[in-house]
Amino acid sequence: MTQARISGLLLGTVLVSLLGGPALAVDEARLQRLFAIMDTDGDEQISRPEFQAGRGAVFLALDTDGSMTLTQNEVRITPESLKLLAGADGSVDGEEFLEAEIGRFDVIDQNQDHYLDFAELAAHVAKYSD
Repeated sequence: MTQARISGLLLGTVLVSLLGGPALAVDEARLQRLFAIMDTDGDEQISRPEFQAGRGAVFLALDTDGSMTLTQNEVRITPESLKLLAGADGSVDGEEFLEAEIGRFDVIDQNQDHYLDFAELAAHVAKYSD
């Protein structure tokens, strides 16, 4: 599997894990929270620099036990996906998380306008949701 595919899986599953359970109202509220964290200038668009800077905040939000690693329980991905990302140790450290995200902005930016709006982010998350 390519690094780009692994990165896409991680971003999708990270966003899905932030969304949580199946209740749409809760899901949208959590996704809006993530979007707001990354949209630092409040213009309702996420630029590439905002996206790159926001990855650390996403990592910290997911790291609920403060271990500076993400476990399967924290990211809520399949064991197979976690193994691709984390290797044999079963957890994703900050460096692995940040490296896995490189280049994923372009995949989410479907209209290639160099910004992510909420609809693009939500559509990307939906690809990885059941």
